[in-house]
Amino acid sequence: MPETQEFVAGATVTVDAQAHDVWALWADVNAWKTWDTGIESTVLHGNFKAGATFTLTPQGGEPMEVTVVTVTQGEEFSDETRLPFGTIRTCHRMESIGARVRITHEVVAEVAADAVGFFGREVWPHLQSGVAESLGNVADIVGND
Repeated sequence: MPETQEFVAGATVTVDAQAHDVWALWADVNAWKTWDTGIESTVLHGNFKAGATFTLTPQGGEPMEVTVVTVTQGEEFSDETRLPFGTIRTCHRMESIGARVRITHEVVAEVAADAVGFFGREVWPHLQSGVAESLGNVADIVGND
């Protein structure tokens, strides 16, 4: 197996919101571009559950197939994208804390050693900044402030 390098980014925010409102945004895969500006389009194939796939087209990029790995209704989901240079995994979690919700978005990229330079320059900066931005957009949409 070739050598790989891991890139990790995450962000957490706590907001006055209802967990079901956060979940509604996450489960509506076809509308993710409303809170993730790095996405041109998403098309879910089937139902939002583990094993489902969707096509994600990043802004200015080529469509890619993504697999939903885990879904815990109302709590978390994760997905995985296998690309020629490696694998990108994302996890979205939330936890109710009284009348507030703590929301966390994380992305982990496992990149082949020969692609680390390109990935680090051309792809990672957008993915990394997109984590906090998309999380902030979710908080703005669902927040009761």
